[in-house]
Amino acid sequence: AAAALASGEYTPNTEVPGPAALDLPQTTVDLPNYDGRPCGPGDRTTLANALRISCNTAFGAIGLDLGADRLRETAERFGLNQELDFPMEEATSIFPEDANQPQTAQSAIGQFDVAITPLQAAMIAAGVANGGVVMQPYLVQEISGPDLTTVFEADPEQMPNQPAVSPQVASELTNMMIDVVENGTGQAAQIPGVSVAGKTGTAQHGEGANPHAWFVSF
Repeated sequence: AAAALASGEYTPNTEVPGPAALDLPQTTVDLPNYDGRPCGPGDRTTLANALRISCNTAFGAIGLDLGADRLRETAERFGLNQELDFPMEEATSIFPEDANQPQTAQSAIGQFDVAITPLQAAMIAAGVANGGVVMQPYLVQEISGPDLTTVFEADPEQMPNQPAVSPQVASELTNMMIDVVENGTGQAAQIPGVSVAGKTGTAQHGEGANPHAWFVSF
């Protein structure tokens, strides 16, 4: 969604394909929706609604349109494919390089060789909340001595190649994520009197195994 909005070719209201299954090029394997149903009348939907209901086929189609390079560049601006300077063991989150067309469509919904840590997912959500600027994560904010004087205080730093997206795109993403919680797949995260932005995710990790349910929010 960030790559689509940043391209200037999409707005939240742009109509996109949303069939029950997306016919992928170069392969006989389709990309289906989780519930096996189309995401809107006439197999069409909007970008905002695709995010609201987690429409696999819409984002697969968007990924094919944007291409692997633009998806990867946006992912890397949010911190993927980068080792983090972090004082705990932390795996590097991955967005694949040199993906072909069907692999690009799968990557656009977080499948194929995409791999992401909970910390990286939190950094992406925080970057959207921070007007599009992703910050370097750190573990300790402040250390005080025995006399309560400050011995150490963290100095927040931006990740390389910031902003990941413009403030306008971050604002559009925020509104779309609020819609996810108010009207879409994230309604369980509603808090009375609080505006919550969020995004659900489903990670499959083996034949016959229950998928992992993910949620990021601010």
